[in-house]
Amino acid sequence: MINSIVLQPLRNGEYIQFLTDTLNIVSKSNPQALNVSEQYEALRTATDNVEKLFKISQASLVTAEIEALDKRRDDAINGINLHVQSLTYSSDPEINQHAKILSAHLALFGPRIAIENYQSETTILRNIVNDWKNKPELQAAVTALNLVNWLTELETANNEFNQAYLKRNEELAVAPTEKLRELRNIANNLYYKLRTRINSNLDINDGAEPWAGTVNLLNQHISTYALLQTRRAAGTGEEPVVG
Repeated sequence: MINSIVLQPLRNGEYIQFLTDTLNIVSKSNPQALNVSEQYEALRTATDNVEKLFKISQASLVTAEIEALDKRRDDAINGINLHVQSLTYSSDPEINQHAKILSAHLALFGPRIAIENYQSETTILRNIVNDWKNKPELQAAVTALNLVNWLTELETANNEFNQAYLKRNEELAVAPTEKLRELRNIANNLYYKLRTRINSNLDINDGAEPWAGTVNLLNQHISTYALLQTRRAAGTGEEPVVG
């Protein structure tokens, strides 16, 4: 069965990405073959409506300063990742082990950190920095691989980006929050209907394909967002979300 997830805590950008990825998984599995065409189309329309309104609210938030700071932190995390990956091939057993430890930790956050939406990337990078600075095993690996300066640059760039983004957000008129909340509630209900329909077909067909494979992919997808929510709940200073 498809695992449960609470959609309300997801920020708007994360929420749209979650639904978009869900739709992509169902689309690749063929909605007709899954017997969910009606539910799929309804959710796709609702997701488009949420995204259109969200883009209107976000358009003026993208400034040259924000784009430059985003590129700076992207370069930092990409540089760190490439350096760590290269050292997993080191013939030095100690270096090799430290690199594999950091590589495994980075993998927890998915393969596309630098192309996450602004808010998701901010949270992910903050969690990486906090873990690498405070968890003994990761801290030791950072020191052994001479990544202290890289980590400092990542933290500085991410903090400066977040400050600029929040300042810009405060300066501009916010989106029609009530309308966005209403559209999200509609999309929530349609997502649950799609989930129920897939689960029902999986049960009726005794776990056969294409339902089994689709459910597996959806659960992998859900686990990524569940991890993000868990890590965020353990942190402090998170801005409120529309739900």
